[in-house]
Amino acid sequence: MRKNQDIRARFTRKLLQDTLIALLAEKRFEMITVGEIAERAMVNRATFYRHYQDKYALGNSLFQEAIDQLTCDLSSPLKSPSASEVEGVITLLAASFTHIAEYSRLYRVMVMNAWFTTKMHDTLAELLSKRLRLPPSSSQNAVEGMPEEIAVASLANWFISMIRWWLENGMPYSPRQMALWCTTFISSGLFQAMGIPLPH
Repeated sequence: MRKNQDIRARFTRKLLQDTLIALLAEKRFEMITVGEIAERAMVNRATFYRHYQDKYALGNSLFQEAIDQLTCDLSSPLKSPSASEVEGVITLLAASFTHIAEYSRLYRVMVMNAWFTTKMHDTLAELLSKRLRLPPSSSQNAVEGMPEEIAVASLANWFISMIRWWLENGMPYSPRQMALWCTTFISSGLFQAMGIPLPH
């Protein structure tokens, strides 16, 4: 009996998540109500509240499931890659774009909704702040004294913009090609701006 209840609960949560995705394709998250979600999913409000406290809890669960794998793919330390490390960086980023392609329907509505974009930015910024290490400020730095939070925020915004462009344009380039371009940008742009020598 308990097993059947667990299966039913998982099914209902998945139904509510899918319904939210469908509604996000039509309107902003802020405009969606619990009543609309329940009506579209053909469940009553009591059923919704048995699984989620409110629409934000549902949105958080949707976001967290999607972002966990992306966070895992990007969890390697971010540093100026040596020649032997470049392929590893490309592989990690390619895995991220592959994941985004697999869940493109979800990511497409997420990057077009400010509530989700803000959460994605904050998550990426938190990850990057743990991985990114700026060198000591010196006269050799292209941007002397550049605060780490600026580098982190800029990179998070840029990565989200890359995802949005790729999805909006029908993913015209392969995950690996996107990973190659991202790696080139990070290496020649961010690290060079911070005065970190690049490998030859």
